[in-house]
Amino acid sequence: QAPLQALAETLQARRTALLTEQGQHWARRLAVPVQQVVPTALLILLGVVITPLGVKALLYFVLAPLAQRRPPVCLLPQTLGAVALVPGPSAVSHEVWVDPDHELLVHPEFLQSTAVQGDKDTCWLFSTRYPFTSLASGMVALTRVRTHETARYVVSATLDPHSEIGMLHLPAGAALVMQPHNLVGVLQPRGSPLRITSHWRLGSLHAWLTLQLRYLAFHGPAQLIVQGCRGVRVERAGQGRSIQQAATIGFNANLAYTTRRSDTFGAYLLGKQGLLNDSFGGASGFYVYEEMPHTLVRGGRVRRGLEGVADSLLKVFGI
Repeated sequence: QAPLQALAETLQARRTALLTEQGQHWARRLAVPVQQVVPTALLILLGVVITPLGVKALLYFVLAPLAQRRPPVCLLPQTLGAVALVPGPSAVSHEVWVDPDHELLVHPEFLQSTAVQGDKDTCWLFSTRYPFTSLASGMVALTRVRTHETARYVVSATLDPHSEIGMLHLPAGAALVMQPHNLVGVLQPRGSPLRITSHWRLGSLHAWLTLQLRYLAFHGPAQLIVQGCRGVRVERAGQGRSIQQAATIGFNANLAYTTRRSDTFGAYLLGKQGLLNDSFGGASGFYVYEEMPHTLVRGGRVRRGLEGVADSLLKVFGI
């Protein structure tokens, strides 16, 4: 038994020495902490991958359908549902005829060609009733044109090669809900400035989901000069139409406005479409949109950082 015990002690000593040598090896020293953190790292990675997917699924399959079932926003149901592009489709430039009974207010950089006759001065605020809105939307220091005889002026998108100019005829009794940042100018009767009304919808789920709590309605008669990337289109709402939110320029105030879930979850998940689209319905009434959403700028980059925060803040106030 003594030889066997001595052999066992020798083997145990050798085993201890090997384990000590293995623990001191650099690979072992590296593997031990890795083995300790790998499970936690895998859980964190799984959470990073699954959490956005779960949030998007919750928004798409729960919150968006809930919003669709809420009552629509109808700001001025008694107004006339009418607006039309005049004298025709949008173009890089448009001729504006100003007679003695009307005046033209326009951003000076969009005024490409002017008649020699006529009086021109500076209109510092587009609307004295809404000075903050005028300042925030850039509708300040406008050129005001008045004439004693009918004269022709050319308004053109001189700063952006992708923009086109559209002239929206808004008859008396009609109102168009829009954000002023799309507005280039207005042709209005002299002595009767374009009337603007403000409408808050703090109790509407649609307003909170789109972060637009205030809507501005522009009342006719007037011709609104707007710009849109790749063009401006006007379509009848009819039984219901849906478009990308970022492309919307405006809509008749008598229409029923709602938010509607984007068509497919895959497109929303991959970031090809937003969660919600604008939807309009009504027997009479039109909506206006630009061919390419204005949020895609400088080669397709979405505005981020401070620019994105500023845009979101202005949208809350309908600007």
